Amino acid sequence: MGHVTPTALIYLLGLIGAGAVGILPVRVMRILRDLRSVRGSMLRKASAVAAKLAIAAAALLVEAQILRQLFGCLTGAYCGPGVASGWSYLAALGATYLVFEVLVLLLQLVYREGAQQVAPGE
Repeated sequence: MGHVTPTALIYLLGLIGAGAVGILPVRVMRILRDLRSVRGSMLRKASAVAAKLAIAAAALLVEAQILRQLFGCLTGAYCGPGVASGWSYLAALGATYLVFEVLVLLLQLVYREGAQQVAPGE
């Protein structure tokens, strides 16, 4: 029973990672499109744009790196020391996607809260 939980977590993150292959680029495009709606001072807009661009670029770079390794695993003669090596790559991608979504949510909360504080004074 002790090894069931980590195995289930790998499979769960792997399934999320399999979905993230297509979802992450779409989410990044949506976040970049939503940058036009940032309100507030010029400094506030610039910081929101910089933070979201940094998160989006980092997520896409990590995804590209993991997908390169996964593609090599699926098409090469040697994937890794065990059968689960492909699942490990997908789990890493799933974890990347979850971190990306949490960071985006935190940024949205910070900038919405700040916008509500700024709005009454404007």
